[in-house]
Amino acid sequence: MNELLIQLLRASQHLFVGRLGFEPEMKYFDSGLLVCNARLLINQPGSKRDDGKQPDSFKLVLWNDKAQAFADACAKGDLVEVSGQVKSESWTDRNTGEERSAWSVQVEKWELLMKAKRDGAPAQQQAPAPAPAPSAAPAQPDWASSDSLPF
Repeated sequence: MNELLIQLLRASQHLFVGRLGFEPEMKYFDSGLLVCNARLLINQPGSKRDDGKQPDSFKLVLWNDKAQAFADACAKGDLVEVSGQVKSESWTDRNTGEERSAWSVQVEKWELLMKAKRDGAPAQQQAPAPAPAPSAAPAQPDWASSDSLPF
């Protein structure tokens, strides 16, 4: 891949919407850091269930508080929106010795859009948090009574 394109991908924020391909996996480090890895699957335009087309797949990487919140809220099959920087990773396969590469998204923001259908229950769309209920009518200040007004 052309070096300029790689630099553009690293410098830009990208938005993805798709379903999680497996349960988010948490890893805890001795240093106190934690990372969550997940797989986002995005159907290709026009694809249908069982048509043989494989969805595009992206590794998601979240760190620390974002990682914990994501792992607590999300599960396999959930519809999520993520934004972040795209990063290319390369390594040598231990078994074959081949050079391998993959793309990952370093997630900066995420939102759970819809929970997946589980055990026969329908999928649940995540509603925005309700606004706080209005409190009782505010008390009028002393100056607002008609008895105390000079006119």
